[in-house]
Amino acid sequence: MTFGILIYENDTYLYELIRERLSAKYPNAYISRAGSNTSFDSSLISDIRILYDNREFSPPAAEGPCEPVPLFYDSGKGMMIIDMKRIYESLPCISEASEQAHISECTADRLRLLVSYAYIDERENFIRSAVGPMTFDCIHPIRIDLMSGIRMPTPFMQGSTGSLTKLLRCCEDRRFTPSLITEFLNPDSSGFLSCGKPENEDDVFDIGIDTCVKLMEHLRKLCAEDDTGALVVVEGWRVSELTRLIGYCDTLHLLLPARMCTEDTGMTKELGVFRRALPSGALMTVHYCEDYRQQYESIRI
Repeated sequence: MTFGILIYENDTYLYELIRERLSAKYPNAYISRAGSNTSFDSSLISDIRILYDNREFSPPAAEGPCEPVPLFYDSGKGMMIIDMKRIYESLPCISEASEQAHISECTADRLRLLVSYAYIDERENFIRSAVGPMTFDCIHPIRIDLMSGIRMPTPFMQGSTGSLTKLLRCCEDRRFTPSLITEFLNPDSSGFLSCGKPENEDDVFDIGIDTCVKLMEHLRKLCAEDDTGALVVVEGWRVSELTRLIGYCDTLHLLLPARMCTEDTGMTKELGVFRRALPSGALMTVHYCEDYRQQYESIRI
C-alpha cells in the first residue's frame, strides 16, 4: 500500500512544478490535482495527504488522520513563498519504518528496464556510463533489446552469434522455463550476455507485446533464482504496452534527450503513467543525454 497526495492549486504550471518535486521525493506516491479527472484507487492507497494553495483556498476537509498542509508561508519579508523543505517536514508521508522497508525492497536492483528516447550513440554512451555490466551485483549480467533491429548495436565478438527471434519464439511455449534463457546468450563486446539482433528487423514487434511480457516474467524469475541481472532496453512501443513491461522491473530508467522534454505536457503525463505502473518497491529515474555526453566511440549498426 502507498499514499496519495491531493493538491488544491489552480495554477497549472505551479501544480506541475510541485508535482515533479513531490514525485522525486516520494516516487511511489499517487499525486493528483483536486478537481481533475484522476481518481485514487482505494485498493492501492492507504491514506491521502492534502496540500492546498492557502492564498486561494480555505483549508479543505482532511481525508485522513493528517491535517491539510498549506503551500505558502510568510517569509517575513512581505512575500508569500513555497519552501519544499518545509512541506516535506509538514507531510508525515512516510514513517521511518516504511521508509526503511522501501529501501530494503529496492536493494536488489537485478531487473532494470531502460526506456530510451535518445539517438543510438547517446543511448549506448549512457549504458556504458550508468547501467553497464559492472554496475550489477551479480556474476551474469544479461542485456536484451526489445526494439527494431535497425536500432540495435551489433554486440558480438567475432565468432559469436545469437538470435533474439528464437528466444522470443521459445517463450511462447508453455514448457519454457527461465533457466533456458541462458542457452540463447553469448558474451558481447561490452561485457553483457546477449542474444543479439533478431533474424528480421521487425521481428520484435511482429511477435508482439504479449510474448515480450512473457520474456520479462521469465527474466524476473531468473534474476530472483540465480546470480543473474538483466538490462532490458526498449524503444518504439506505445505507452500502454510499455506499462506492461514496467510492471516486472526493479528499476525503471528513462533516457530523454534534454531537460526541456519534461516541460512538454505529454511527456509529463507519460512520466506519471510510468510511475504508477511500477511494482511495489521499484524505483524510477529520469536521465538526460546532456549529462552523459562524451566523445563517442563509433557504434556498429
